[in-house]
Amino acid sequence: MSARTEQRERRAGVALLLAIVVTTLVGLCVLALWQGAAGATRAVARETAIIRAQSLTAAAAVRGIAAVDSGMWRATLQEPSAVVVIDSGTVVGGWSRTAIARVGWETLLVRASSEVASGTPDVPARADRRVVIPLQPPLDLPSAALTGRVPWELDLGALVDVPAPSSRESNCRAGVHPVAQRAGAFPVLPAELPLVVVNPDTVTMPITGAIRLSHGRIQRQLRVTGMVVLDSELVVQADLQVTGVLVVQRSVRPAGGRLEVTGAVVTGDAGGGHSGLGVGDRVRYDACAVRRAVERTTGPGPTAIWTVLELF
Repeated sequence: MSARTEQRERRAGVALLLAIVVTTLVGLCVLALWQGAAGATRAVARETAIIRAQSLTAAAAVRGIAAVDSGMWRATLQEPSAVVVIDSGTVVGGWSRTAIARVGWETLLVRASSEVASGTPDVPARADRRVVIPLQPPLDLPSAALTGRVPWELDLGALVDVPAPSSRESNCRAGVHPVAQRAGAFPVLPAELPLVVVNPDTVTMPITGAIRLSHGRIQRQLRVTGMVVLDSELVVQADLQVTGVLVVQRSVRPAGGRLEVTGAVVTGDAGGGHSGLGVGDRVRYDACAVRRAVERTTGPGPTAIWTVLELF
């Protein structure tokens, strides 16, 4: 082989090596660009999924708060630990859910959550929003069957009963240890309390709800399940039966009728009066009856919100 031939072969080998190196570099650059573009696409998809999950959760939380404002919890969440799912369904690439729980007698929790596919297998975007809503009752649970500014005057024929609680009523008492009667301050009821004004002289059927009596002289039989409020003195000339709570700003005076209350009675004895029970009058303490009555005028208060976002 001549020297010229060897030189040509050496040059061809160098050219081939350079071609291989250039091809490899170009391939690596293309691969890096592809990986960068793919990574950017995945990042955008994940960010979009997070925003979508957050949006779905916010909308679900609004539905939950609206349900609380509507008062649906009074019928479906009557005791602590009760939970109700008000909305649950699928969306494109995911799902959303809204639940309301009663975590205490005076606290509701709205939990809204959602999950959305992010474009990466097994890596969903999740959002969870929780709203704590306090409930504001018009008065605290009475700790006695009879509460007045001064001790009640009881006839020998009257009965005040504080029975041993059942498991359900023990839950309603929530640690309160009631007694037959106790002296205490009269509660300041909110001015905007949603009460229906009722003239007791015109009532012919039992009433269920939260009412304010237009006057306090009971001259015909009256039966109420709920909350009864009176701004004056209550004179019981005819039978008055209340299942719930009776709140009288002045005093209760027996006058020939029969007073029967299952729940509690609260009086303010304004003007120096003394409340009393006559022959045949009966008051039986029942915390559950009181809570059911008071909840008719209980409303949600200011809320606290926190949100958790996750990308797995």
